[in-house]
Amino acid sequence: MTEWDEAEHRVEKAHELYERGHWQEALDELEAAIAINPYNGSWHYNLGLTYDALDRFSDAIQAYRSALQIDPDDVEVLLALGRDLNRAGEFDQAIVQFEHVEAVDASIEACYCHRIVAYAEKGDHERAEEMFYLARQYREKCPLCLYHVGNSLFSRGMFDRALWCWQQVQEIDPEYPQVHARIGDACWAKGQLAEARGHFIEELRSSPGDLDVLLDLGELLVEMGDLSAAAEKFRHVLELQPDECTAHFHLGELAHDAGDLNGALEQFRRVVKKDRAYPAAHLKLAEIYHQQGARSEALYHANCELAQQDHDEETLLDLGCMLMDLGQLGSAEVAFNRVLGANPRSAAARHNLAVVLLMAGRTDEGIAQARHALRIQPKYMVAMHNLATAYLTKKDFARARFWLREALDIAPDDSELKQLRTKVRVATWLHTARNLPGKLLGR
Repeated sequence: MTEWDEAEHRVEKAHELYERGHWQEALDELEAAIAINPYNGSWHYNLGLTYDALDRFSDAIQAYRSALQIDPDDVEVLLALGRDLNRAGEFDQAIVQFEHVEAVDASIEACYCHRIVAYAEKGDHERAEEMFYLARQYREKCPLCLYHVGNSLFSRGMFDRALWCWQQVQEIDPEYPQVHARIGDACWAKGQLAEARGHFIEELRSSPGDLDVLLDLGELLVEMGDLSAAAEKFRHVLELQPDECTAHFHLGELAHDAGDLNGALEQFRRVVKKDRAYPAAHLKLAEIYHQQGARSEALYHANCELAQQDHDEETLLDLGCMLMDLGQLGSAEVAFNRVLGANPRSAAARHNLAVVLLMAGRTDEGIAQARHALRIQPKYMVAMHNLATAYLTKKDFARARFWLREALDIAPDDSELKQLRTKVRVATWLHTARNLPGKLLGR
């Protein structure tokens, strides 16, 4: 047997092994064949398919690129490479491959279908929708196209249109993976919680070990107030994956809300032990330690949270308030400024930054931020209260009275505002009394 015959024999064996699901053995045979004859493009393509079966997508990409060096216009290879580039998040490169397919044969629906994914992930949703309509010229009811354009619509908040797309997918293919979960997401976003729950449960009937769906269902049950059922779902996740941080985090939140601080501490400690950068986990620990009066531990975890970079606005606002409570005004200022860096029109961040500056004695800066918060949210009563307090500190009684009146128009029965009104009246009277001219006495 010549080397070339041996290579052919190995490829045939690899095909048999691949069909039986023995992917690593198939891979070994293909690599041995390619080492003998590296000039057969189909062998590199099969190597890529085998890497894909093993979830080794970066290796698959290299195999497909090798195949294209031999035959640059092989449509199957171009499509496979584009799909894996999408998986790898290399969306611009993926689009190049699908455009190449279109240039070879514009009637291949898949070259439009997969560009929906790429453009949607890039945030170019208009182009994603354009690809959807181009794909429909060649295949009117493609479940993959409908599924992915539904994702694009959902990310833009077009929940009704997304729901329609996913319902169409369900009609075409009732067994389509994840379609019930996506319908559940749309129903949840529309406030149809019971319907969402039903679809998540339906998804779990076909995929009982799907951790993402179990976690979503648990979070939905929390929102519905069914806390015991939610906890059961999170514990089910941990039975399947004991180190799943999200399940521990949610169980910690449930324990904390139930007043079980020790149980909550245990869950959040497990989260940070597994993933020190898990969003808001250190903040939760800081809150619990602060409640328990353990200030040094609270400070440590609050600063650990501040050291992380990937936070949503709500977490940063909570973190800033926690740092204020701990007297860490400089760190709190950092947190609120991070919010404003991403969202300059966050009235809450402007107001809280104003409070930090006022507490630090930087009164004029604090007043400027509070007034900015009121330009964003004109009926922000707490900002009005703090402006009145700040002007009272500056002995600018006219402005203090003005902002106090504005706040009382919104909340006339607020006890703190009534107390502040008394302080303003007393301070105004004392200031006036001290500045009266001395009485002239006659002889």
